[in-house]
Amino acid sequence: MDAIITISVGILLKRKISIFRIIISSIVGSIFSLLIFTSINKIVVEVLSILIMVLISFGYKNIRYTLNNIFYMYLTSVLLGGLFYLFNLKVSDNVALSYFIMVIISIEVVTLYIKEMKKMKNIYNNYYKVDIYFKDKEKIKLVGFVDTGNNLYDPYKKRPIILVSNKYYKEDNFILVPYNTIDSSGLLKCIKPEIIFIEGIGYKSNVLIAFSDNPILIEGVDVILHKDLMKG
Repeated sequence: MDAIITISVGILLKRKISIFRIIISSIVGSIFSLLIFTSINKIVVEVLSILIMVLISFGYKNIRYTLNNIFYMYLTSVLLGGLFYLFNLKVSDNVALSYFIMVIISIEVVTLYIKEMKKMKNIYNNYYKVDIYFKDKEKIKLVGFVDTGNNLYDPYKKRPIILVSNKYYKEDNFILVPYNTIDSSGLLKCIKPEIIFIEGIGYKSNVLIAFSDNPILIEGVDVILHKDLMKG
C-alpha cells in the first residue's frame, strides 16, 4: 500500500523515482503503521510517517518542494485508502484484482483532480474586486474579470476601456468611441470615472467606462477589465 502511494505521487509530480528508495520508504511506512496499534498518538504517527517517507523517497531540495510532496502524499493516501476500502468490499475474493483496479483508477482520479485544481486556480486568478468612484462621489463595488481579448482604447488619448454591466448605467457626459470587432462595429458610449480601485493592483485614473448592452456571461462578474490596467 505504501509503495503504491509513493509511486503514484512520483508519477503525478514527475519526481525521479528510485525503486530502492521506495522499498526502504515502504518498509518504514509499514513499521509506523504498526505503531498505530500502540498508545502513541495516531496523528503524530501519521504525520511523522508521511514526512519520513517523503524525505526517503524524494529527498529534500527546499521547503516548498517538500511540502508539495507531503500534500500530495497525504491526498493520495486518503484517496487510495477510500478506493481500496470500496473495491475490497466489491472484489474481496480477489485481492490482486482489487489492488490493480485501485492503482489504475486512483492515478486517473488524482490526475484529473490536479488538472481541475490548476484550471480553477488559473480562472479565479483573473477575478478582482473593483471599486468605481464617479465624479458625484458615488461609489459602486463590483467584481471584475481580466479578459485578454479586451483591447479597447479610445483613439483620442489611448485610454483603456473597461466594460461594465448595463444595469449600472449612469447618465453623464458621454464620449463616443468607435469600435470594430469581427462581427460588428459602432460607437461605444463611454464616461470618465473619477478613479477606480482594483484590489491587489491599486488606483487607476486614466481609464474609460463603457456600459455593455450585451450581458456579461461570466458568472458573478459585472466588469470586464482591460489587461493594461493590471500593471501595478
